[in-house]
Amino acid sequence: MNNKVGKLFGVPILFLLLGVVFLLFGANGEGMATTFSRPAGAASWTTEESTVDAFIFIPLLLGISFLMLFISTFSISFYKLQKSR
Repeated sequence: MNNKVGKLFGVPILFLLLGVVFLLFGANGEGMATTFSRPAGAASWTTEESTVDAFIFIPLLLGISFLMLFISTFSISFYKLQKSR
């Protein structure tokens, strides 16, 4: 029974974890954008707004997509588990 539950819910849990990680990256997007856009040895620099937007919105969209995949695959796995009982 334990192995069956692991097989059924392994992929949904993976989608959940990926969704949360990408949402965290999106929430910290401005800091990540300034870190990655800093030239080597520069004391002062500016980060373009489009770069900051890309570091925020792309991970957020991916995170929301993975959470939607989690909901759908979890629902299917739960239905299969209930049907087999």
